[in-house]
Amino acid sequence: MNLATLIACVICHQAVTENRRDGKVTYRHPVGDDHTHDVVPVPVTDPRHVFNRCHTCTGAPPMWDYRTGLIGIVAIDSGTVETYNDQWHVCARCAAFIEADDIDGLTAHSAALMRWRPGTDKYTILHTLHRGIVLGRESRALLTTTPWPTAKIATDMLPKIRDRLTGLLRSPINLPTPINKPPLRRDWADHIDRAPLYWIDREHTDLTNAVGSDQPPARVTDDLPPSPTGLLAWPEPVGTARTLAAVSWTPDDTGWHITGYRSIGNAADHDLMPALRHEIGWLIPIHAEHIPRNSLIDGTHPLGPLVTTWLLIHQQLADAVPAQLPKQIIKAYARHQRPAPDVRVVRIRQSSTSRPPKHVKPGPASKRAQPDHRYWVSGHDRQQPYGPGRTQTRTVTIQPFLKGDPSLPIKLSTTVRVLSNRTTGKNSSRNSE
Repeated sequence: MNLATLIACVICHQAVTENRRDGKVTYRHPVGDDHTHDVVPVPVTDPRHVFNRCHTCTGAPPMWDYRTGLIGIVAIDSGTVETYNDQWHVCARCAAFIEADDIDGLTAHSAALMRWRPGTDKYTILHTLHRGIVLGRESRALLTTTPWPTAKIATDMLPKIRDRLTGLLRSPINLPTPINKPPLRRDWADHIDRAPLYWIDREHTDLTNAVGSDQPPARVTDDLPPSPTGLLAWPEPVGTARTLAAVSWTPDDTGWHITGYRSIGNAADHDLMPALRHEIGWLIPIHAEHIPRNSLIDGTHPLGPLVTTWLLIHQQLADAVPAQLPKQIIKAYARHQRPAPDVRVVRIRQSSTSRPPKHVKPGPASKRAQPDHRYWVSGHDRQQPYGPGRTQTRTVTIQPFLKGDPSLPIKLSTTVRVLSNRTTGKNSSRNSE
């Protein structure tokens, strides 16, 4: 289930608030009810064309969804009532004021951005509204629809990233409804705490991006993931939209709960980052799905980059080698009586020879031309002989695989992509039609 789809009104281009009750989903315009039209909700394809700002200061993208009772303000002189809202999308700065119960600070900050002077009617109404939000707040949930600047993830960051993620899962912070069940969240956290951590090196990441969109359907079986549970991260986001930064998977009786995450770079002002890292960490869930055993996933699926990475490991095109972690990380784990984190670097397997293999032209006895590129071979079933004298057969599943010598470029429909060789120290790719 996509947790990162922003919904906006097609008429006014404002991001709307979502409310789920009794299995029904309704949408409301932000803040006031003075809109002359009902919400016409549509998924947003280009966030640049949508007004998606903090409801209290309008100055920054929102991070939190605060719930209150329905707030209304009565004008005593006229007897009119202005009804506002019971949901408030709030940025990190305004959330800091709210959590500190600093009503005056919240109003001063917001009014300064809107250039409303103290003592004016607008300032007074704003202060009253903020008082209702701060004193009347009932809960808050982490928003997953804001496209934050991405973070570059390094190998030695993974233990801390994992600790912040499991801390978030065990915390009282609400997450999107599909993944907000406390027992399930605690179970995920317990599994991830014990899981191996995989960091995909840049060459492997380049290969995943190069071949991922054309990956044929692969069957997700028990032997496809490199471990029953895991947390895997790429140095930079992958996928068609380049938003998927990490994925965790945990098993159950029928398959796996798999969650994809986007990363948070410098998502707030510098002074707010330490608190954000402590409370949230580096990862925000953007896709959650239960994948039943034997499901078919191809390169167009939101989790396609994960399956492509698994296939490359499964095909033994990549090694997963133990990472050399800084001593301070090992000592910190030892102080807390925790086993050292199991971090593995996944990298393209080095060729057994430094010389590219020679491609012999087919002779008179051979009519099949040798391919000049690598390409995907679709998964299929094969009858495998076994038993005494190999007289019996059983069906085995052959996963999709890249065919061709590793020194050859990759053929994707009409495009041939030549990936850099590790020995050159380059991480770029080149396209030729």
